[in-house]
Amino acid sequence: MLKKLHLQNFKAWKDTGDIQLAPLTMFFGTNSSGKTSLQQFLLLLQQTAQSRDRKRVLNLGDENTPVDMGTFPEILFRQDPAAILRFNMEWGVRTQEKGAVDTVSFEALIGHEDTQSTRIEVKQLIYRLRTLQSTQGIGMTRRTHGPGYELFLENVELARQGTAREALSAPIHFYGFPHEAEAHYKFLGDLDSLALELEDQLDAIQYLGPLRQPPHRTYLWSGEAPESVGDDGSLAVAALLAANERSIQVEDHPARPFAQLIAERLVSMGLLDSFEVRPIAPHRKEYEVFVRTPGSPMAVRLPDVGFGVSQVMPVLLQCFYTEPGSTLLFEQPELHLHPKAQTELADVFIDAIHASEDGQPRNIQLLIESHSEHVLRRIQRRIAEGKLLPEETALYFCSPGPDGSRIEKLKLDEYGNITNWPKDFFGDDMGDLVAMTEAAMKRQQEGDP
Repeated sequence: MLKKLHLQNFKAWKDTGDIQLAPLTMFFGTNSSGKTSLQQFLLLLQQTAQSRDRKRVLNLGDENTPVDMGTFPEILFRQDPAAILRFNMEWGVRTQEKGAVDTVSFEALIGHEDTQSTRIEVKQLIYRLRTLQSTQGIGMTRRTHGPGYELFLENVELARQGTAREALSAPIHFYGFPHEAEAHYKFLGDLDSLALELEDQLDAIQYLGPLRQPPHRTYLWSGEAPESVGDDGSLAVAALLAANERSIQVEDHPARPFAQLIAERLVSMGLLDSFEVRPIAPHRKEYEVFVRTPGSPMAVRLPDVGFGVSQVMPVLLQCFYTEPGSTLLFEQPELHLHPKAQTELADVFIDAIHASEDGQPRNIQLLIESHSEHVLRRIQRRIAEGKLLPEETALYFCSPGPDGSRIEKLKLDEYGNITNWPKDFFGDDMGDLVAMTEAAMKRQQEGDP
């Protein structure tokens, strides 16, 4: 699970400072305040790690990748080509061994080769391994004189095999040690394992965008089990069918079949009274989704009801379908939902981070960009009720500023109160109330009927 993120010179962010991440992390704020770019950054790293071109420092993307970031200067703060992109991310390692590493952090500096070049290079990378007793680091840095890189260590004595001082070749992508690094230095262990640790964290990321695929009258499913519902939710029905034999347990409730859990959530949100997926005929690969809305005497196909049902269904599925240990990125999951449904959606998020499967915690992490006051209020209430611990959530408010976007962590007490409520967080409710009262009094005084 990701524990911390720190960005410098990335898009709207000159310096985010340390962003502490929790199982349920939410980013609120005004438009164009940098919220979305925080998710984009993680997707940028993920698509780079998945690129087959090992010499490519960053895969900035195209129409076939989760994010298309354009050119390298376009992702830099104020598009300054001389700026250095610097970032640090930290994650936890589950271990039962005494004295073993429990936290790993990775830091990289990336920039143009020189002021005249359009090629980008890794200036420096470092992994830091932390135990309860100490922190040790190993990294690579660009040589100041001559080509190539050299290895360096923090808090460890460097011992080199042989006497040659030849330079190391460039890192693999932005994070991997070249193969000759292990040949040159002894006792360092398997350097590839560090890169694999980072790749595992990036592979665990699943993204669902704000615009989900419109509902279809039929869905084709040939028996495959997708990794997720897809960036646009297009694999939601396939995921639901693939999870037919799975059961999920939430809190103290008995484990329930996957489809039943999703149907119950749709009902609790006030969107449906019934939900069913069935083949159009026996032994066929085409399926239909039938739903019955509150007050309706009959079930109809999914496209024949309000848009909100088809838009929230992938969100619910993603929360409980993906592999244990996944980090789920949601961008405005509350879109097209009325206030009650938005409130109930917050409970879905809370249940997702508490869910178990086959007797084991799923350890899901949610990183959510939202504009919903209703979601926030329900989270505050659940903290006050003791159903969500303050340390299980991290809430942030983002805002634009003259020196780059700013991010402020909202301070929650044990009763769910926010003690540093930002000005105009969700607009000026009191100001609107006063203005409405004054306008009403003025019209009454003027004799307006």
